[in-house]
This record gives sequence, structure tokens and C-alpha cells, in this order.
Amino acid sequence: MQVSPLQIILGLSLLGPGARIIFDAAIAAGLVVVAVGMRERWNFMPMTGLVMCALGFLIDLAAAPPIANRMGWAQWAGGIAVVLVSWGIIHLLLAAADAAAHRTRAHFSTIFKDIMMLTLWGLIVLVVLRQDFHVDLTPLLASTAVVAVVVGLALQESLGNIFSGLTLQLSKPFAPGDWVSSGTHIGRVQGIGWRSTAIITRSNERLEIPNSLMAKEPLINYSIGLVAGEINIGLSYAAAPNYVREVIIAALANITGVMQSPPPEVYAWEYADSAVRYRIKYWMSDYVNAERLRDTVTTDLWYVLRRKAIEIPYPQVRVERASDRRSMASAEDYALAIMADLRQVDFLHGLRDEELRLLVPGVIVQRFGAGEAIVREHDSGNSLFFIRSGTVEVVATAADGRQIHITDLKPPAFFGEMALMTGEPRTATVRARTDAELLELTRETFGELFKNHPETAVQMGGVIALRMTERRELLEAAPHGDGARNRANWLLAKMRAVFNI
Repeated sequence: MQVSPLQIILGLSLLGPGARIIFDAAIAAGLVVVAVGMRERWNFMPMTGLVMCALGFLIDLAAAPPIANRMGWAQWAGGIAVVLVSWGIIHLLLAAADAAAHRTRAHFSTIFKDIMMLTLWGLIVLVVLRQDFHVDLTPLLASTAVVAVVVGLALQESLGNIFSGLTLQLSKPFAPGDWVSSGTHIGRVQGIGWRSTAIITRSNERLEIPNSLMAKEPLINYSIGLVAGEINIGLSYAAAPNYVREVIIAALANITGVMQSPPPEVYAWEYADSAVRYRIKYWMSDYVNAERLRDTVTTDLWYVLRRKAIEIPYPQVRVERASDRRSMASAEDYALAIMADLRQVDFLHGLRDEELRLLVPGVIVQRFGAGEAIVREHDSGNSLFFIRSGTVEVVATAADGRQIHITDLKPPAFFGEMALMTGEPRTATVRARTDAELLELTRETFGELFKNHPETAVQMGGVIALRMTERRELLEAAPHGDGARNRANWLLAKMRAVFNI
């Protein structure tokens, strides 16, 4: 009874010709059914392995007697069947190893897998040639060695990339998904191939860096933990470094994405020609947000420094165009413009010019960027804000801890009156929805007005109380009867206590 090499390998040498045909046909059919059923779930490698195994069993089926004996292909078909089934099994085993490596998030490139596949397949072919076809392998191996030397000399660069890729694979300086910097390139690692390492840049471009270059260049891995961002900025010599440090750290504390543990750091770094240079270092949890966070930090610092009157000097000579200068030609024009803005507010509308003029010296023009918090709920406050341009949103905390959007405010609306007039903590958080310019008036400013014109306190208390009554239903049930009058009396009493009038 003629036995095929595949039967010997599988330990089925005792099967008769009929049993061999049934066995080969059943295995081939089963593999085809599995391949068809799993074609949408499995990737290329396991599908290729199943198809090769099925094809090998079909060829072994064709090598069964008596047909193969008459045609003279039994020996060839048996050898080819062994090669195909072995190659298919290798594909399946390597696919299983690949899946296990990805499941454990191990760093698993295609280099080892491809080398292992070619090596095992070559060994199987040599064994089949030697055992089934009785080929003398000595001349073949000698000629292969000569060819290998010639090919090695011709493909030095390619081989250098292959061995560099193996070095990267063994040393594991990064894993797929890590953000790395190599030379001038920054991106997220996709994987290591034979010739190059693929990264996806911030512009969503696939960049192939030769493995030899990747192994030579200094490599920075941003995915091993917290990542620091850094900004250098030059500020005026007139601003005290300790005050600058306090302002910047307070601003960074309000920026989402900037971690507070470890805390940001601000260093006075250098005395430059026109400014003191500072290094600002902050931490983030994920490098993927580095560019967006740097933009947010830079933008918010501009607004904060502008509000705090900390100048960012020009590097050499400051040149202003006539259109950039304040259009007000004199302090009187400026005072009239501020008075016109204040008169748009309802509870200041009835004040005389001499009464409004008392407020002008205490007016501070503030600019806030979109998303910045202007006042925070429960904080103490002694200033009132009038909206000159832009839009702000008012939010408050409900009993269950949820943030409730109260309203959006636009010119000539105002906010902060309760904290200013009564000394009570802020009752809501106000954020700039767009870039906004505000007029800020402090308690001391209104104190001068009330001392010189006590009757204005009564007028303002009545107007503010009415506004409180009109808006109270947003957070509590509306009172009945003379609630507005009672609220006005309570407010006036609080104002007299605060302003000592």
C-alpha cells in the first residue's frame, strides 16, 4: 500500500486508499467551510493558512492511487501537499501569536513574524527535497551561500534597515500607539516593518522613517507618563518677578488640561534687551493634546497679562500706526465715552453727569478671552462688571450639584451687583462665551458716589431689587405680594452696612 508523506507526518500511515480519500476530502471540505464562515472576522494571514491547508489536502487527494500511479505524479503531489499544509499551519500559528501579542499590548512588529515564516518554510522545502525527491543538498547550499554573499553586498542598505528594525524590536524603545520624536519628525507609531518604521503625524500623514535612521537618531518617547509643555515669554522690567509668577500660576490653574499635580512652574530665566524672559512649564496627561493645550495657554495668558497691565514688550522698537492709538484725544473725551457706556445701564440711567463723573476714575477696562471665567460661584467679590462688547454666560450650581445655564448676557447688561452691594459671596459663575470687553467698578468707586449723593443708593437698590425679583424664578419659586419692596428694603440695609452710609 502506497502511503503519502502527508499521511506519515500526520500519523495516518495505516489508512487504506479509500479511507485516505475520505479523510483528505473531509479535511479539505471542513477547512473550506471554516474559511468561508470566518472570512469577515479573520484577517489575511489566518485565511491564507486555511486555504493553503485545504489546497494541500486536495493535492494529497489527487495523489491517491490508482489515478496518481497511472499519471506518474504521486511523488510530486505528495511533496507539494506536505509543503502547502506545513506552510498553512505556520500561517495559522503565527496569526495566533500575533493576536495574542496584540491582546496583551506587547510590541509585536512584522519583522520576526516574516523571518520566522520564511525560515520555517525554507526548512520544510529542503526537507521535502531531501526526503521525497532525494536531492543532494550540498551543491544547493554551497551555491546559496555564494548568492547570499553577492546579494548581501548589493543590498547593504536594505539589510541595514532589516537589522536596525530587529534591534528596535528587541530593545523596545516604543510600542505601537506611542507618540515619539525622531530627528525633526513627531508622530504616533504605527509599527515596524522590514525597511522602515511607520508613524502617523499630527497632520494625519503616514510617514515611513528608515529603520537605520530611526536607530541612529536620538529618540524621544512622549507616552511613558506625564508630559511637560513649555512656553517662553518676555515681560516688562516694570513687573516684579514674584508678582508675574503669581499671576501666571493663577491663570494656569483655570485652564482645563493643565495638571495641578505636579504643579506648573514659572522661572525668571534671563535679562534680555527689552524684557525679562520667563520659562513657563506645565504638565499634561496625554501628548496628543499638546498643540491644542499650548494654544489655550498662550491665548489665555495674553488676556490675563493684558488685564493685569503686565506688558509684553516688542523685541526692539515699538512702532504704532495712527489707527492703533486710542481715538480719544484727551482725558475728557475718554471720560465722556465711559459715561456714555455707564448711562446705558438701567440703574445708572437716571444719574446726572456730575454723579456719573464720580465713577469714571475707578473704571477699569478688562478684556477676557472666550471660555475664561470672569467670576466664580461662592467666591468673595467687591466689583461690578458692565459688558461693553461680547457675550458672557451665567451658570449656577443646583441642589443636586448640576451646573445650570441661567442666561447669556450682552451689552449693556451687568453682573456682580449682589457681591458688590451686599458683601455676599458670588451667587453664580460667569464665563466669557466670546471675547468680551468689560468695565469693572469696585466697591470703593461706588463708595465715593454714595457718600456724595446718598439718594443714589436708594435708587440703585430699588432697581437692583426689581431685577433680582424678575430673575429669581430660574433657581427658586417666585414670592408673592410685595416681594420686590421687601427685597429692596433688605438690599438697602445691606448696602448701608457695607458702604457705611
